Amino acid sequence: MLLTEKGKPDTTSRAVLQCLAEFAHADGTHARPSLLRLQYRSGYDRRTVQRALRRLEVAGLIVKAGTVHGCVDWTLRMALRRPCGAWQDLKAAEEADKAAAAERQRRSRARRVTPCATGAVTCAHTVTDDDVVESVPAPHAPLGRDVTDDASPRHVARAARTTPDPSSEPPPSLDDGRRPTTASRPSRKDAPGRPQGEEVSAAAVGCVIAMLPYRLRERLPSPVPHALVEEIRAELDREITTLQLVDRITRRWQQHGYEADAESVEGPGIRKAVGVTLSLIRRGHCSSTRCDDGTDLDTGNPCRTCERERQDRAQTPAPPTPRRPGLPALLPAPRGEQRPTYTPPSYAERMEQIQAAVTADGATPDGS
Repeated sequence: MLLTEKGKPDTTSRAVLQCLAEFAHADGTHARPSLLRLQYRSGYDRRTVQRALRRLEVAGLIVKAGTVHGCVDWTLRMALRRPCGAWQDLKAAEEADKAAAAERQRRSRARRVTPCATGAVTCAHTVTDDDVVESVPAPHAPLGRDVTDDASPRHVARAARTTPDPSSEPPPSLDDGRRPTTASRPSRKDAPGRPQGEEVSAAAVGCVIAMLPYRLRERLPSPVPHALVEEIRAELDREITTLQLVDRITRRWQQHGYEADAESVEGPGIRKAVGVTLSLIRRGHCSSTRCDDGTDLDTGNPCRTCERERQDRAQTPAPPTPRRPGLPALLPAPRGEQRPTYTPPSYAERMEQIQAAVTADGATPDGS
């Protein structure tokens, strides 16, 4: 392999040699591209190409055979082969680089270790007796750890909530019957921005967002708006399952025509993705919490509350239109006698009228 003065591979000469090989015959002869053509194929300037050709000629990889139409006729020495140990040298150099990188990483980690104040290192088995068991006091034991942060549902589903099993032993109590308390800490349910009642896990919210229709989900901004996340939490707080909410979204996506608009080439498409998503998630106007678009979630039958409210609306008369103060009341237009509607006579009736008129005058239709 051709090397530079610093012992590095000469990539410039290698690229120029490849350009020469594209114009040579199968035996390596008659490679006569112009310098301008070599500049175009290699991307180097004129002086760089000339220096690369000179290095190739000095190394014996190409031989000048003459000149044809102002272009040098080069012959590539196809019989030359790289040494057999070149591959082994490359592998050895790679292994040496890996070993050096591992040594640098080990030294960097050793510098980050903070030494003890006394400079002595103690082992765990020397300071801990065999009959001592490490434990965490019950009042100060962590109640749970949420591996999903508060904003994780805005970035679609991440990880599920992990909570240790509750202890079967009762908490210790004082002599007067009161339980010891720990430092006051606000609960996650009372934190601002959280819905009241049972807390909805971030994984459930992320699952709903992940199961939105594809055409709608790809148009939502990233991260998902906070209003959308809170709307999903509010719906899941009404004791409906994730699958029931996803079924509602899919049903409305098809029935309200959003799917046709998104899939059609000539349709308007989805212009406001956040507004469409909110309309698919929010529950209807029924006062019953177990109603889902007129269907009872518990029984699967039509919602009785919707039917009762529909009947009440039908029986309640419409309120009169309020009149602006200062304007006279609008009186109904007077109605007189209805004029009869004129119907033109047919052709046969018209011909009978003409015949009767002619007969009454005592003349025939032909004038005789």
